[in-house]
Amino acid sequence: MVRRCKYAGCHTLVERPAYYCDKHKQYEAEYAKQRETYSRTYYNKRVRNRDEANRERNKFYHSPTWTSLRKQALERDKYMCQYCLALGVKRPNAKVGDHITPAEIAPEIRTELSNIATACRDCDNVKRKLEQEIYGTGQGNTHRNTKLRLSVSQWAKMIARKKQETREGT
Repeated sequence: MVRRCKYAGCHTLVERPAYYCDKHKQYEAEYAKQRETYSRTYYNKRVRNRDEANRERNKFYHSPTWTSLRKQALERDKYMCQYCLALGVKRPNAKVGDHITPAEIAPEIRTELSNIATACRDCDNVKRKLEQEIYGTGQGNTHRNTKLRLSVSQWAKMIARKKQETREGT
């Protein structure tokens, strides 16, 4: 496999994994260091998984346990978004397994199938923002309302309201 030299204006082909040709080889180390700084691996090690709780949560979402639970929930819900369905809208082909009460807030129920709902990407994205507002989930936030447990229909109403606000605001 080959690629073009990364030096501006140089079109020499170089064999992978090299990024620069023999003429511009002195830039290779600096470029590799720069790529590492912005790589997904760096992000996961230094930002996303910077503390034990985040590491543990990330590990869970890559485990066979989560894969199995997610699949069971999707099949149980027939790949229909439960938040849309609660409002009377049938949205098939939903593929997100969503914790109704975030696992970050209630890790003790993260493996309970009754706490997992199928969601479409739109509802999942809006719900994540709502979770940050209500529970203080996400990077750099402080948890609050940790005893609050909302149902799928309660979430659905809030998601619909938030979507409506977003549409009116644009």
